[in-house]
Amino acid sequence: MISGISGSTTTPLQGSGHGVARASTPPPPPPPPPPAADVSSPVISQQATFVAQIAAQPSVRPDQVERAKQLLSSPNYPPRAIVEAVAKLVSDSQHE
Repeated sequence: MISGISGSTTTPLQGSGHGVARASTPPPPPPPPPPAADVSSPVISQQATFVAQIAAQPSVRPDQVERAKQLLSSPNYPPRAIVEAVAKLVSDSQHE
């Protein structure tokens, strides 16, 4: 048996010639689970209402699809200043 690390000892494995560290104290117990949510809470109720409203929305909004098509058909979209700002950000990030 070999010792040297406070609180642990090593015992050779049979036939291996190497030791295995064994802790002298058991690990601490896992933390208790969080308390169950109070379903009557106003925050939970607001969240449930919000989730229901989102679920009721169509997955595709035709007005936004039309807006996107108009923007993409414009030769001035996105504005040059935006393209240059993004290019500078990309360039600067390559030099870091």
